[in-house]
Amino acid sequence: MSEIQETQIIEQNDKFPFWKFIYILLRWKKFITINVFVLSLISVGISLLLPLWFKSTASILPPKEQDMFGMFGGASSLLQSLGGKAFGQNVGTYSYLAILKSRNSMEKVIQKFNLISVYEEENIDKTIEALEDNVSFEVQNDGNITIEVFDKSPKRAANIANYFVEILNSTSIQLGTQEAKNNREFIENRLNQCRNDLKNSEDSLSIFQKNKSIIISPDEKSSAISAYAELYALKAKREIEIDILKKTVNEDNQQLKQKKIELEEISKKLSSFPQTGVEGFRLYREIMIQQKILEFLLPLYEQAKINEQKDIPVLLVLDKAAPAIEKSKPKRSIVVLVVFFISFFTFTFLSISMDKVISETSTQETYTEKKLRDFTHSILNIYKMNL
Repeated sequence: MSEIQETQIIEQNDKFPFWKFIYILLRWKKFITINVFVLSLISVGISLLLPLWFKSTASILPPKEQDMFGMFGGASSLLQSLGGKAFGQNVGTYSYLAILKSRNSMEKVIQKFNLISVYEEENIDKTIEALEDNVSFEVQNDGNITIEVFDKSPKRAANIANYFVEILNSTSIQLGTQEAKNNREFIENRLNQCRNDLKNSEDSLSIFQKNKSIIISPDEKSSAISAYAELYALKAKREIEIDILKKTVNEDNQQLKQKKIELEEISKKLSSFPQTGVEGFRLYREIMIQQKILEFLLPLYEQAKINEQKDIPVLLVLDKAAPAIEKSKPKRSIVVLVVFFISFFTFTFLSISMDKVISETSTQETYTEKKLRDFTHSILNIYKMNL
């Protein structure tokens, strides 16, 4: 390229900065090409030396919420209106992700696979941090939970993922059984109290009939007494629901608030019933009330005992983790491309800066400017560039 052509290009560059950029790239192409090529080649070598990591994924589906009253369809109308969320082995009330991420789960995995030695860490705390970096637990849009494990050994990655599923299942069973036991004990205490109240009411009615030498007929005012007993049993049911909900949710829970409102309305309705002046009917009414409560509690108590003894898997394994055939990381192509673009833009910027240094002339250079100019010329000499 002649000096006249270079002068023309430079004059055009003043009007078109983009062409000036292209011009500088062409002038410094040797400098940019050599450095970008060398760094890209080094990145290829480094990526080949990086250890291979394999990913294994297990997918599980939490159980549907159980309805412990489904088997008592004809027992009582009271039972049909109460869902199973408040009772039984409802492991859905626990956070599966919290179980998986817990320190207890992490320590079990570390001990099982001797990860302190595998990760070459000093203590259990650092090993837990390393394990947390290599595992991922996510709830997908379809409701299933995926467990992803990265490891240098594809077989160990699959085994760790599957072992997390075992831990989650066993812990869920343990927590669900404990919850069922607590509910069974609560219902059992209420059932014993009901039986004692019923016995006392029956004894009181028997003593009254003997003292008064009269017999209270079950047909007399039976409809009013039965309605009162039904309503009173409903009140007892709401009280049980509220007591159990208080153990599992906070006071701001919408379901708990709704149950409290219903209890208040039932209490108001009970207070509006006319109170009979005959002591005999009052005693008979009390027996009817306790019988209705007993009718509600007996099947509930039997189901609570069944739930307490359950020891079956609560999770459905959709996909069991299998050893990966291909590596998951490092992504060598991505590493090389990132290094290529970073080095290209870096050395392009350096070329623009150094071109500016040698292009500008000044009669009064500072010490720094002189050093920069000398440095730029030394670069040109190294790369045997004559600009």
